[in-house]
Amino acid sequence: MPKIHSTIRCLLIPSGGGQLLLPSTIVAEVFSYNEPELVFNDQPKWLLGMINWREQRVPLLSIEEALSLHQNEAPSPKRYHTVVLYGLESTQTMPFYGFRATNVLSSLAVVEKTLTRFNVEKRKGLLFNVEHDSNHVLLPDVNYLENLLIKSQIFSYLT
Repeated sequence: MPKIHSTIRCLLIPSGGGQLLLPSTIVAEVFSYNEPELVFNDQPKWLLGMINWREQRVPLLSIEEALSLHQNEAPSPKRYHTVVLYGLESTQTMPFYGFRATNVLSSLAVVEKTLTRFNVEKRKGLLFNVEHDSNHVLLPDVNYLENLLIKSQIFSYLT
């Protein structure tokens, strides 16, 4: 019996620290970036602030800070995009959260056999470092990102 390879629709998301690969099913929307509002004075570096999205307050992360990625030179803020994700861990208290992408996203179909896992140092918040069509991409651990938000008690500022 031949092995069946399923295809997953994904988004390749440029960030200051590389390219992230996420299944498109967890992405709620991508839109032009607006500066977030400060949540509290001593907020962690990985928290950029809060944005208003579809009449909801949504926390916005710096994915580079949250994942301890090396940051390349920042592009013009006009090139930033906001990526809003569906919350998976605590959907009642955090149905959505977002992060800043540094350029235009691209859509692609990924088949497992096209991903090559390679060894680099293991970092918190990253599931895999893979190569896809000769591009180095990172698969972030969305549970880790959501737990950062939960532990920061950002939810008290969402209402």
